[in-house]
Amino acid sequence: MKKSDKSDRQRHPHFPFEDPPFRLSMGLVKIPECEWFEIFDLQERALQLAEKRRLLANYQDDVFISDPSAMMASTEVLNLMLEHLPAVRPELYALGKDSIKLESHTMYEGDEWSTDLEKNKMHPLDLAARLVQEDLIIMLPAEEKRPGWWLAAGSVAFPSRWNLKEKFGKTMDVIHSPVPFYKEQLQVSTNDFFDRMPVNEIFSRRNWSLHNNPSLRQDGSENTSEKPSNKITSVNAGEYLWLRVERQTLRRLKETGAILFTIRIHLRPLKEVVKFEGIVNRLTRALSALPPEMQIYKQTNIFADSVQNYLNKF
Repeated sequence: MKKSDKSDRQRHPHFPFEDPPFRLSMGLVKIPECEWFEIFDLQERALQLAEKRRLLANYQDDVFISDPSAMMASTEVLNLMLEHLPAVRPELYALGKDSIKLESHTMYEGDEWSTDLEKNKMHPLDLAARLVQEDLIIMLPAEEKRPGWWLAAGSVAFPSRWNLKEKFGKTMDVIHSPVPFYKEQLQVSTNDFFDRMPVNEIFSRRNWSLHNNPSLRQDGSENTSEKPSNKITSVNAGEYLWLRVERQTLRRLKETGAILFTIRIHLRPLKEVVKFEGIVNRLTRALSALPPEMQIYKQTNIFADSVQNYLNKF
């Protein structure tokens, strides 16, 4: 890319703050295929790909898991990505006869993977997830023992306060049961949408939260690399809080009918977030509109007053 990393970060902020009154919603937006995966800050790309590789090397069983029934869908995902990535970003991906090469760039030495799964003995979804910053999850439709769409495979290096092993094999309703108001406001519409989702159309949505921990991986285990050690005050909130945004996509696969769910993590220090025009007011309104149940779920109740006092300075 010819443009600087700084200009890329300025062009692609994610600030999905909704105005009051609060209501849980899917917030889906149809996007073109060229926006399926987000690649624009190459420095961030280098850091996230390196961290993903480290986690897979040290905690493979925590990051990746798959049911045998997801094999066909996983292969379809890999084949789609091997076609898509070199087509939309040829300067970063080169597809060979039996390999996919990730070209080097600033802070990134590049990589190359065999696409012959019989030789490399890799699971197709494991390989697919190593090509991008996004985490990948495959949802399969209801079956006799699971009355609803269920999580059949996943490569999740960067969870946001959840654990893949705990969610694996469970239905969407069970997975989202801890989310306040999900059953009352979102469960029926979400299941209906999954059931009727058009083939190969891609939809995007975003979630946000404030974290006092900048680690990409936050699964509640001892593997989290950075532990918060500072009490949040109105003085240091900008320094010790991060806006964590999940940019998610949903895509129904043509051959298998499975749904691929992608999650891309964006992290910004709060002190950088407040520099964007109009964001302080939007974040202030969004925080004040959160019901107590959602404050607890997002864990913003711990430092809500300090954040508001910090934002009031701008």
